[in-house]
Amino acid sequence: MGLDDASRDTSSKKGSCLSVFKTLSVEPAGFLVICSIIMSHLMFQNLLMETACRGDLGYEAATCKEIITKVNASYKTQEREIQKVVADLQAITSVLFGSISVLVVLFIGPWSDSNGRKIPLLISCMGMLSFSGMMILCYFLLDKVKLNALTLTLLVMGPITLSGGGHVFGMSAYSYIADTTSEKSRTLRTGVLSASVRSAMPIGYAIGGGLNKFGVKITTSLMLAMGLGLVGFVILLLTVKNVRPKNTEVDDVDGSEVTKRKKRSAWIRYNPLTKLWQAFAILWKKRKDRVGFWLLIVAHMSYAAPGSGEYSMLYLFVRERLQWNVSDYGFFSMYNWLMSAAGVFLSMFILSRKLKISDPIVGLVAGFSQIGGSTMYAFATTALAMYLASATDLMNGTIGVVVRSMLSKTVAPDEIGKLFALLGVLESLIPIGMVPTYAMLYKNTVTIFAGAFFLLSAALTIPAEIIFIYFICTKRNMSPKKEEHALDGELGPSGKPLVVHKGALEDRINNELVRLMPQEMYSSKDCMVGVFEAKNAVKNDNDDEEEK
Repeated sequence: MGLDDASRDTSSKKGSCLSVFKTLSVEPAGFLVICSIIMSHLMFQNLLMETACRGDLGYEAATCKEIITKVNASYKTQEREIQKVVADLQAITSVLFGSISVLVVLFIGPWSDSNGRKIPLLISCMGMLSFSGMMILCYFLLDKVKLNALTLTLLVMGPITLSGGGHVFGMSAYSYIADTTSEKSRTLRTGVLSASVRSAMPIGYAIGGGLNKFGVKITTSLMLAMGLGLVGFVILLLTVKNVRPKNTEVDDVDGSEVTKRKKRSAWIRYNPLTKLWQAFAILWKKRKDRVGFWLLIVAHMSYAAPGSGEYSMLYLFVRERLQWNVSDYGFFSMYNWLMSAAGVFLSMFILSRKLKISDPIVGLVAGFSQIGGSTMYAFATTALAMYLASATDLMNGTIGVVVRSMLSKTVAPDEIGKLFALLGVLESLIPIGMVPTYAMLYKNTVTIFAGAFFLLSAALTIPAEIIFIYFICTKRNMSPKKEEHALDGELGPSGKPLVVHKGALEDRINNELVRLMPQEMYSSKDCMVGVFEAKNAVKNDNDDEEEK
């Protein structure tokens, strides 16, 4: 019987996993769409430089092909002129597109709460599809009309910006899973989506770099990328259901009054400026450790600023310093992403979870990793030095994880959503200021010291390091992370000792944690908690006989 029960349990688990995978919709679509956009982005780098070369600087098509595709060192002067044009363009367009993206995200979020996630998913996917499609169109127009870099950027980036692109897609996909799954399968589905999106990035870099390395035409590569995105769009169209919340309004007034109220309510609910103000309102709320909260917000900005600026200039830098083409850049980006993922695993699962090192110390170590990596990047003159710098910088993504963890401990449980909304808004606003800063710095130092912007990244990380040291010295956020705390002498319905599990009093019944309801306060030398009783009383055989 024991073997039969075990086999039934195993088969039921397999069945539940299969049923979950049968319901996947946004997960495979997310993988295909993100892979498509990464491949297209690699091609866009070269197309933008070629357009600047031919349209803005007036060089011959053959000369531009030699400069852009082959990275011919004999055209060093022309290469630098092209890079200055591209840097100027990125400084301007980053402000324009970044501002629009923030407003679109702030509008689409509450709109999708009322009207469902399918339309935002489809529109954002269409915007990302248009990225490849508009690039194909512009590539053919390049030989027909005089097209400058600004026009190209507006045509290619305009649709994806207005649709919300990856920001709206990610927000809508995670929200869709939360709307349509049970609590039991939600964690698995969310994890699958996260893994799909994250794995698509290095794979997209590898495919894009490989296509360029083997001499595949840019139009063929873009059509392949567009095909992947189109398959993702079809999956969304056929599998995503537009789940709408139930309408709880009661029409107890006349029709004109209802219309006025709905219009006024819609303006308040969907106005992106209102949402922007609401996101920042959490900063001014009175709380026990307001100074610590503000310092952690500064640390988050200090960490996020270098990433957005570096990414926009990295391809230009490796062309100038190392004469890399888009294929070399693609493979390096894949390696860099894998190193960053390994760094987060090292810090979170080994340093934090296994060795029980506190968050501020982990953040401090991660900051040293980022400063060291940025400094090595700045002075790298060989491919080996770049790859070693990436290995040194492997823990840079950890700072964001640590700061989020520390911030979540400074706010009330009902403020967690508002906190992460604020962080999302900040991460959208930071590139508006940092990309122009990095672009202007690179433009003015490319002929002197092209790696100067990496030193700026190292300098921007220093405030976060000082804040971590402050938390270490003041012993804030330094308490050990206790998963459970047993209460001596107190027994639950199962006859076993009560425990505090992650801040809530619970009892273990049939090897499962059961959350208990508060009845009265209990004080011990270590903590004050509620003495609880089970929501669903566990009946024994004697109770059943008495009821009969």
